[in-house]
Amino acid sequence: MIGHAGRSDTRVFREVADLGAELDRLGGATLGARTPARVALLFDWDSWWALEISDGPSRLVRYPQVVLAYHRALWDAGVDVDVVAVSADLSRYDVVVAPVLHMVKGDLADRLAGVAARGGSVVTTFLSGRVDEHDQAFLADVPGPLGPLTGVRVDEWDAREADVVNPVRLGTGPDQVEVASRLIFELVVPQGAEVVGTYRADFYAGTPAVTRNAYGAGEGWYVAAGLDPTGVSWVLRRVLERHHLVGPYADVPDLESAVRVTPDGTRLRFLLNHAARPVEVTARTAGVDLLTGDRISDGGAVRLPAYGVVVLKEER
Repeated sequence: MIGHAGRSDTRVFREVADLGAELDRLGGATLGARTPARVALLFDWDSWWALEISDGPSRLVRYPQVVLAYHRALWDAGVDVDVVAVSADLSRYDVVVAPVLHMVKGDLADRLAGVAARGGSVVTTFLSGRVDEHDQAFLADVPGPLGPLTGVRVDEWDAREADVVNPVRLGTGPDQVEVASRLIFELVVPQGAEVVGTYRADFYAGTPAVTRNAYGAGEGWYVAAGLDPTGVSWVLRRVLERHHLVGPYADVPDLESAVRVTPDGTRLRFLLNHAARPVEVTARTAGVDLLTGDRISDGGAVRLPAYGVVVLKEER
């Protein structure tokens, strides 16, 4: 921030000073505030290691890249999300997303099934349910202990180079979209699950690529292919819509929306414009911008300059 010359007139110094001024204006308003997330994204170091030290089926699949793709889709949907370990308590979440859950340890399968049984939704993907905590393959159809929840069995899997694309058709009617898939193409046999998306090419044309299975009061989704970002977003938004969790500005590109709740129950809505252009949206609740002191009415305009921030203390 400060170079050897001790200058305070550089761009970096000015930007850090501006941030400090904003934090000073916020004061203690955000102290102790927590995210009331109803969505959990599972991250498992053991699944990462076990998957990537394996010689197959693909050395091109990178666990962090897949998890980040699903996190990005949730971020774009304006969802408050907790990234948690597989050992975390899942009872508070309505949606649990578990991409590439290669290793299923202990009672995890039962706890995921419990989320769906009480009305929640669980999403998992290709290369999931392959091995136990000792990295030993389950002596069962893939996806092992996740089979009852997902309602599928995986008979084969095909691994291809990154330039090989297989289109996947998702949905029906006006909701239908065709997206690309790469790297991994599993051949799924539904065992009670509904087919949501199908492959369009090669020997697996017409077979399921995405399925949804009714389980208890909820559902388990299985994504059998390496969908592109549009495909991942399509799947997750259908899941989020079921629980009315899509954020209020999900269709505004590069606008981050997040909620924090203070110990006294006050809701703070953070809006961060990550774009190099200004953006204007409609307020969904009345409140006061804690950075400017401006009052914003319900239904009024909220204007953010390029890279601008609003911290709205909501009134309900």
